[in-house]
Amino acid sequence: MNIFSSPDPAVKKLLGWKLGDEEDRWALKAVDSLVKKMRKRKNHCYGTVEDLEYALANPGSRSRCVTIPRSLDGRLQVSHRKGLPHVIYCRVWRWPNLQSHQELKTSEDCLFPYDARSEQICINPYHYHRVDQPNTGKIELSNKMSLLSSTPQLPPPNSLSSLLGSKSAVCGCASSSSCSSSSSYSSSFSSSFSTGQPNSTLQNHQQGGHLQQIGHFHLSPSALSDDDDYLSQLVPTISSHSIIAKNTYARPQPVYWCSICYYELNTRVGEPFKVSVNTVVIDGFTDPSSESRICLGLLSNVNRNFTIENTRRHIGMGIRLSCTDNGVLLFNQSDSAVFVQSRNANFKYGLQATAVCRVPPGGASMV
Repeated sequence: MNIFSSPDPAVKKLLGWKLGDEEDRWALKAVDSLVKKMRKRKNHCYGTVEDLEYALANPGSRSRCVTIPRSLDGRLQVSHRKGLPHVIYCRVWRWPNLQSHQELKTSEDCLFPYDARSEQICINPYHYHRVDQPNTGKIELSNKMSLLSSTPQLPPPNSLSSLLGSKSAVCGCASSSSCSSSSSYSSSFSSSFSTGQPNSTLQNHQQGGHLQQIGHFHLSPSALSDDDDYLSQLVPTISSHSIIAKNTYARPQPVYWCSICYYELNTRVGEPFKVSVNTVVIDGFTDPSSESRICLGLLSNVNRNFTIENTRRHIGMGIRLSCTDNGVLLFNQSDSAVFVQSRNANFKYGLQATAVCRVPPGGASMV
């Protein structure tokens, strides 16, 4: 099938940037479906066909996000194949041999990355970078584990991390472990050893800012990832030995990632809202506030005048704040524009520190 037989000039033009020997019929359907989705919507803040053409024609220039709505499972069906949207279109226009979303990293300018879990997914192929997969496969691990096959003795404690690799070192080789992280504004790490053996013991000693963990345990196969299942058959049982992890900082888990204060003119109204969930909506309605929603209509102020009352009527559906790996994303859900002054965003976009940015209805901005 000739990929240029499409009657739609926009589809034909976009297929001109297609790379590799990807199946022509499948690529045609993928691009045709994308063009139809973008033309069907009325909100151009999510990108247009022209924005995509500009990004493909000017790969070295900054370009806008080009998005499609997120499906229920986050994947896109094209003909007989189903995959992640950004992977599909990166494969069409940039890397024909792309195998997995784990090979992609979002650029800092992207407002709707796939991992942000927002309602839209950016498929602009130039908003993603390809990263090299670490070359630490089973061959390297099996060579190291062959040293243990002839002896039941435990290696020195300092060699545990190099022996089991980064994955098992982080999770503590335990049958139950917890590793948690928050946004770039604050981060913490916590891990625990457990055994699956009734007579196992665990002691934590914290001195001088360091955490010393001592435990007697057996290595559980459930602690290994699916990629390393074979390791459970090679590693001998480890028991009756103490493993000391030194120089590990113990930091408390943050309770919240942001604090929101509401002001009327120069007067703060109400108490600060402390947000611990990844996404929070701030609107002007009067429903009781919940963990993921703040309703400003509930707040009273005896000094409120006509100007303030008139302004509050325009809050409407308000804004949505989402904490992502790339920062905090503000989405304007109301019918009026909102104005943002963010030193972090201004520095990122090369603006003056005190610059104020206008976010139109339906628009978004990093803050």
